[in-house]
Amino acid sequence: MNRTLTGQGKQLAAKLIRAQAGAIFLLACVFSLVQPHFGYMYFWGVVGGGIAVIIPTALFAWRAFAEGGARAAQTVVSNFFAGEALKIFFAVALLVVLLVFTSLPLSAVVSGYITALAVQWLAPILFLKST
Repeated sequence: MNRTLTGQGKQLAAKLIRAQAGAIFLLACVFSLVQPHFGYMYFWGVVGGGIAVIIPTALFAWRAFAEGGARAAQTVVSNFFAGEALKIFFAVALLVVLLVFTSLPLSAVVSGYITALAVQWLAPILFLKST
């Protein structure tokens, strides 16, 4: 097993999750300031939408970077597919729970979700050093 590669993957995943959490917190604060009468509802809506991305991302990273190295190539590929399946399942489940079983504002939930996804998509540009 090549622990260096799996360790680097886990470090990048942790960095991504911290960046997502920070962006979600900032957006939640802005939403609660813009909507002072219902601020806490908007705050928790943004947080909930962000968590619907952050938790599945963490599950993906945990599964995908469980093993590494050339000798474990088949296992690595299997782990990535299993991690992606976990990610999709939990993202859908969390969104359904938020949108069906809570009274959080739809605009706040969707804004938090999209913000966390945007951070995830921009992560390769922000985190990787160009050579």
